[in-house]
Amino acid sequence: MAEQICPACGCTVVGEGHEKDGVLYCCEPCATGGQCGCGCCEIVEEEKK
Repeated sequence: MAEQICPACGCTVVGEGHEKDGVLYCCEPCATGGQCGCGCCEIVEEEKK
């Protein structure tokens, strides 16, 4: 099966995901308009040496 991409954040849907109105999202927050709960959208700043 082809990998599913969450329409809200663009990350790969892992496992069953969360379905709302026939659309498959990666997590419940994406399905309800909140911030992604998978951690894929967090800004990570690298420490400069």
